[in-house]
Amino acid sequence: MLSKSEIKAYHQNGYVVPKGFRFEKNELAKLQTGLSAVLSKNPTIMPDRLMNPHLNKGKPYLVEGDPVFHWLVHDPRILRIAESVMGPNLILLFTHLFCKPAASSRSVPWHQDGPFWPVEPMKSCTIWVALDDVDEANGAMKVIPGSHKKDALKHNLVENKNLTLNRELPIENVDQKSARYIELKAGQVSVHDIGIIHGSAANSSGRRRAGLALRYMPSTSCMNRIMPNASASWEDMPMELVSGKNLNKGNDFSLGDFGVGW
Repeated sequence: MLSKSEIKAYHQNGYVVPKGFRFEKNELAKLQTGLSAVLSKNPTIMPDRLMNPHLNKGKPYLVEGDPVFHWLVHDPRILRIAESVMGPNLILLFTHLFCKPAASSRSVPWHQDGPFWPVEPMKSCTIWVALDDVDEANGAMKVIPGSHKKDALKHNLVENKNLTLNRELPIENVDQKSARYIELKAGQVSVHDIGIIHGSAANSSGRRRAGLALRYMPSTSCMNRIMPNASASWEDMPMELVSGKNLNKGNDFSLGDFGVGW
């Protein structure tokens, strides 16, 4: 699903938008129906904090999910994209539904995913599936190309109800002049590395911006559930081997319902 030039661009820049892939209209319609269902079934959870909607009341927030997202994380086309940059042995760490309603105030500060996740060694990719058209006006993700080549940087603690995260990078560590927006049409996907610096502004437009992030890691890495100074508990977070075989004995697949019974 990724060309040789796209794989090269991913490793060089830390992200890529596959030119040859977009979900068909009927597939996108099913995903959007699933999105509407998840939003309506979880009114007490903020729409940008809907974790693991591919599961049925999966931890950590017991979100009532939808089976279409369970199908999505196992779609062979999606797995081939992840395999092209992570190798054939893949673990799904978790999924995260990001929905920014029209004219909303919450934003995502500049950050790297690595310091938030207990992944050792720090290797993972995110496949971000656009469920709406996404552009600068409605709060598209912006990235700093090549920043994934740096080590994990120190993040500062913040308390701001309009931020989706409780930590952010000091602005002096972010080369904002080099930032690039990842603009997508509904049904397209982007892929980005665990180490790339990224964030997104609030959605000040009159259009919703929704996307589902699928987090995959190579099975040579391990989820260290007892992560010192973690911003959230990972001790009961389910994960699933979705391709190939597990190559790290430290990985625990005993937790969680992976959609059986839907």
